Amino acid sequence: MLSREENDLICRVGPETPMGKALRRYWTPAMQSSDLPEAGGDPFRLVLLGQGFVAFRGEDGQVAILDEACCHRGVSLALGHVEGCGIRCIFHGWKFAADGELVDAPNVSEPGFMKRVRQRSYPVREAGGVIWVYLGPKELEPPFQHHAWFDLPQENRINAYLVQEANYVQTMEGLFDSSHLNILHIDSLKAYQKAEAEFMQAAPSVMSDTAPYFEAEDTDFGFHYAALRNVGDGQDVRIAPFIAPYASINPNGDLWMAVTPIDDTHCIYFHVWWDASKPIGTDPYRAHHLKFVGLDDETLSNFGQTYATINNPDRPQIKNGFKQDRAAMREGRSWSGFPAFTQDDSAVQMSAGALRDRTIENLCNADLGIIKLYQNLRRIALDVAAGKEPLGLHADPTQIFGVTAVVPPEGWQALVPTHKKRAKGGAAPVDSEAALAEADA
Repeated sequence: MLSREENDLICRVGPETPMGKALRRYWTPAMQSSDLPEAGGDPFRLVLLGQGFVAFRGEDGQVAILDEACCHRGVSLALGHVEGCGIRCIFHGWKFAADGELVDAPNVSEPGFMKRVRQRSYPVREAGGVIWVYLGPKELEPPFQHHAWFDLPQENRINAYLVQEANYVQTMEGLFDSSHLNILHIDSLKAYQKAEAEFMQAAPSVMSDTAPYFEAEDTDFGFHYAALRNVGDGQDVRIAPFIAPYASINPNGDLWMAVTPIDDTHCIYFHVWWDASKPIGTDPYRAHHLKFVGLDDETLSNFGQTYATINNPDRPQIKNGFKQDRAAMREGRSWSGFPAFTQDDSAVQMSAGALRDRTIENLCNADLGIIKLYQNLRRIALDVAAGKEPLGLHADPTQIFGVTAVVPPEGWQALVPTHKKRAKGGAAPVDSEAALAEADA
């Protein structure tokens, strides 16, 4: 378990918190390109790491992100007009360029005034259907990391996301908890199996071994985590990397996921599937896939997982039992009572409270990935507080993989030879029992 102080250290992300300062040192997935579909269209109010911003796409098609509060009198620029490649505040008409320069102030006659005033702007990149922003000190801006799926056309990608009333850490935990797959998600796994879907072709052992054995190693990008399951006379392994500070790639190797904090109690959960040889981003495949996993617009809206519905008073939430289908559970038609993978995870994550109390948890040997996640996040916060560079800032995402395979004689590490072990404390694999003993200590 974590102490209250340790829990606050990794979970609280405001501008003056240790973790908030650390996370601002990375390029952050902020929104999806589809959130700003039109050049010169409406601005988008964005909250990241407990801080308000306005995002807009100028008439030149380029995205800009500025502080939300106008530097004149603090009015939200999200109420403003996008004009040309800038944005104009509706209060006094001040117009700011994409780089924050004040280019027009119709109520000001003082010579030279506009040269002395500037709205804070942030470096932005748009790649792979995702808009990224760097929120840290300008002099410490790291290189923008390139992911392999950036190079694919939209037709070969599926981009989706949800917004959730939960701290980013508890949402991330599901990415490093392989033992819940064939319990919480048993209905979806059976449906995959019945449909002979690619997920089950890649991971048949998930259904046959309910108590996998775990190992993990610290790497230069964070850590990687192996769930080993017995299949006949051999072993299958599912390897998932934690890519500091937000991301992972699923063990099937075709899905990048990242969880960006909105504030201490809300987050954005990004998904990008890709396939270099198939146009998975076109319908009907795209629509069918998103519906199956619960990331289609209708299911997300019904569950209060869009920006438009997250504050809906009638959304599924703890006080109404997340509208769980208890009749289907009693009749044996559903294990969880929820419609899909995504809502299974979201209900259990949100049910623990928007910021979970980890002082009461009792970790077991199946929780190795959770232990390593806590350790890595703690390191990120403390390193930056000590004036050090944060973990994984210069890692190459094109050399980081999720893998599902039969374990070769030389060990599961041979399946990910490009994953570089961290120089200190990461030379040897840590098994679940050893990590549990260390955490208890």
